[in-house]
Amino acid sequence: MGLPAATPTLVRLPHDASQEHVVEILLRDGGVIVESLFSKDHIKDMLETIEPHLPSTDHDFPYKTPGTFFPQETKLLWSLVARGDAVGKRVCFHPLLVGLRDELLHMHITRTNDAGSTDMQTKTTDIPPRLSLSVCFDMRSGPGAKQQPLHRDEDVWGTTHERPFRKEDIRQLGVLIAGTKSVKENGATLVIPGSHLWDDERIPREEEAAYAEMEPGDALIFLSGTRHAGGANKIQDLTSPLARRVLFSYFFAKGYLRQEENMFLSIPREVVLGMDVEMQKLIGYEAAGSHCGFVDFQSPVDIGLEKVFARTAGNF
Repeated sequence: MGLPAATPTLVRLPHDASQEHVVEILLRDGGVIVESLFSKDHIKDMLETIEPHLPSTDHDFPYKTPGTFFPQETKLLWSLVARGDAVGKRVCFHPLLVGLRDELLHMHITRTNDAGSTDMQTKTTDIPPRLSLSVCFDMRSGPGAKQQPLHRDEDVWGTTHERPFRKEDIRQLGVLIAGTKSVKENGATLVIPGSHLWDDERIPREEEAAYAEMEPGDALIFLSGTRHAGGANKIQDLTSPLARRVLFSYFFAKGYLRQEENMFLSIPREVVLGMDVEMQKLIGYEAAGSHCGFVDFQSPVDIGLEKVFARTAGNF
């Protein structure tokens, strides 16, 4: 009789772990938990910052059907970094996150150009990483939130995966910060260690996943090629401290993953509104089928660009 399969686990590192150690685990496992990366006082500031912006009722999510990617029991606060410094710069410019972005996402490309003359020039182009997405997930509507499918975040770009994995293949880095205690019972994120090494033919199985259980201030850091999923909320007692699970989520991507011209700024809004819908879509005001390019997880042209442009600092 064979030995039972080992339970998958995620490596946990202390808040003062070296960047080198964090990168070592990320490259091997695809994900790591850094404990107490943010102080309890900072987490308190983050929770207080988002509270006025959260919907008073369940988020009016446009796809409220069973099995949707974001359960209707979850309140979603998009554009998180715009809500205040506590959830913006103070998080994004934590020294460890700055260092990880610089090592894993910052690109320095050297090319030699020859236009048929004797004057060959070698030039190095600097492409810094960008914030791709920031959102707060607030699950506190009781049991019933379903588990997400095990997915790769970089699928939004139609990425293909081939072996062997190379460090240069990393496209995005995800950082999920626990605002409240996160355990299996209230929907802790599932992560399959080592799945960033798989090709596209490898089918993920739930029993291969570890639960990213965290205390407030802990952070799950993972590569966008790592299979993961938001867990199911099974807490029955709404008075339990575990009834609410809050995740502050930040995703940093390589800087080339965008349009070459920033048409959202170079073309005046009045001109955009005068275009027909097909032209608006072509210049970037339509989300792809993978949802890349969304506003509030909807395609901008479906919301209506007048409504999107009418958003103000006090109303978004």
